[in-house]
Amino acid sequence: MSDERAGAGGQGALASAVRWLLWANAAIAAIAIAIVILWLRGFDSFGTDAAEQAFAWAEFGLFVGTAIAFLVWLYRAKANARALGAGDMMVSPGWAVGWYFVPLANLVMPFTTMRELWQASARPRDWQLAPGSPVIPVWWACWLGSSITGNAAFLFRLQQDREALFVADFMALVSTVLTIPSALALAWIVGRIQAMQESPSHIAKHFS
Repeated sequence: MSDERAGAGGQGALASAVRWLLWANAAIAAIAIAIVILWLRGFDSFGTDAAEQAFAWAEFGLFVGTAIAFLVWLYRAKANARALGAGDMMVSPGWAVGWYFVPLANLVMPFTTMRELWQASARPRDWQLAPGSPVIPVWWACWLGSSITGNAAFLFRLQQDREALFVADFMALVSTVLTIPSALALAWIVGRIQAMQESPSHIAKHFS
């Protein structure tokens, strides 16, 4: 057994943890939207600035924890696909993670990476012939939309005038709304890729 495949024992548990974290992100985004709706109706859901800041920090901490867990899973899933026989992949396990941090390239390459990982997990020996999943572009479109509107909200808040703050709040709300389908779609993708990699037929072929 290769070292890459030997280290895959905890990959299923990691995938489950990533999915639960993504579901939690979707849930906290839904709560944030509900809070905004209540605020628009004149109800203060927090009561104090300290409570509002605590919620914001919890939201941020959950995002960071999810991102770390997902990137660890992504690296290992890429390595597992290679160990199962998927050769000549364009993106290495290291770059599967690294592309998220390269400006401009991070608008395209993470999508390419996930599509390639899906194909390599479905048919490792001839992954180029495997179809992709229609859920992957949905996930990526929602993720990009959420990221772009979130960054726009931050920039508008720096202007500190009423009109800019109104636009910032709207952009932040759009970003939060898009977080929900993005997180749910990614949770589904992670689960399906993990299931394909753990398929008995793939493992049997690996040892044949």
